[in-house]
Amino acid sequence: MRAISGCLAIVLLVAGCVSQVPAYVVSLAKGQTPQQLDNDKFDCNLQAQKQTDYNPDKSLTDGALVGLLVGGALGAGLGAAGGAAGGIVGTGASVGAIAGGGTGAVLGGSYLYDKDLNKTQRAYYACLETRGYTLTK
Repeated sequence: MRAISGCLAIVLLVAGCVSQVPAYVVSLAKGQTPQQLDNDKFDCNLQAQKQTDYNPDKSLTDGALVGLLVGGALGAGLGAAGGAAGGIVGTGASVGAIAGGGTGAVLGGSYLYDKDLNKTQRAYYACLETRGYTLTK
């Protein structure tokens, strides 16, 4: 059980180091209407996703599935090893698989979701700038 606790602590520490995407306030600058801003935001979002080959929904789902499988397998192994000392290998493996799978799904999903998000956001904001909007942090 100490091994599982140690691994979860490391995983949570790593999760806190995931990069954050800067957010900007987009303002009208060259006589655009609020409706035009909405249309341009939509168009720029699609353009940025195509340009970077990034789909946020698919990235989150794929990452969660991979994390679930890898985390579950690692958790089961650690749980079985921890349970062997107490003579409860099966129980340790089950608890480890559940804990590892859940943690892996959360971290794997967020990792693959965030992996290309910065690049896509930069393309999105660059598109809006080329259409004459002002960006401020």
